Amino acid sequence: MKIAILYREEREKEGEFLKEKISKEHEVIEFGEANAPGRVTADLIVVVGGDGTVLKAAKKAADGTPMVGFKAGRLGFLTSYTLDEIDRFLEDLRNWNFREETRWFIQIESELGNHLALNDVTLERDLSGKMVEIEVEVEHHSSMWFFADGVVISTPTGSTAYSLSIGGPIIFPECEVLEISPIAPQFFLTRSVVIPSNFKVVVESQRDINMLVDGVLTGKTKRIEVKKSRRYVRILRPPEYDYVTVIRDKLGYGRRIE
Repeated sequence: MKIAILYREEREKEGEFLKEKISKEHEVIEFGEANAPGRVTADLIVVVGGDGTVLKAAKKAADGTPMVGFKAGRLGFLTSYTLDEIDRFLEDLRNWNFREETRWFIQIESELGNHLALNDVTLERDLSGKMVEIEVEVEHHSSMWFFADGVVISTPTGSTAYSLSIGGPIIFPECEVLEISPIAPQFFLTRSVVIPSNFKVVVESQRDINMLVDGVLTGKTKRIEVKKSRRYVRILRPPEYDYVTVIRDKLGYGRRIE
């Protein structure tokens, strides 16, 4: 099997450790930083780092490429193994004993160009501190208006990222939906809405505001169009992986009080 190993900038040592182990059984055809430019074509991409590293690596992968993350960061929602579990991973790889998750991107079109996001796209106020009036139009429906600090449009993958911190729901990865979450809206009863993923969303502001794609500032714009992309990656998990256990252990959600 031809394998690419991509690592977080300061995790080259950990990447070398995995390369030494994996290369005994498979051909490592690429080894480098996840944020380096260019596309990666391999049978499998191994990522060393946290969720941010996986996000960067996913955008370099060809459609449908399986990916597996080794945790060397903080929360690690998108990582599946620890470095200590490398032998366990190699055994799972020999037998292809994995659970697979399909994680799809959203496509964002604006005057800044076309972008892909695996987590979310955010339009938010600049350093002036002034709230903004934002119109959100969901395909086949009338507009919604928010007077707020901004708005986040997220995938199920991104539901445990920024949108969660502003009161959005946790969405299982298998759900085919988009989530729209206003940031600090003037009317406190304004909450997130969840829509079918095949609906296009148009977001328009009265003035130029910041656009962030997967947390990275890309510039200022007044208008974006968001829709589900055809691009996707496959995240490999150990066979016993359980999403509820993950959100309970990492977020404390649904933890029993004793």
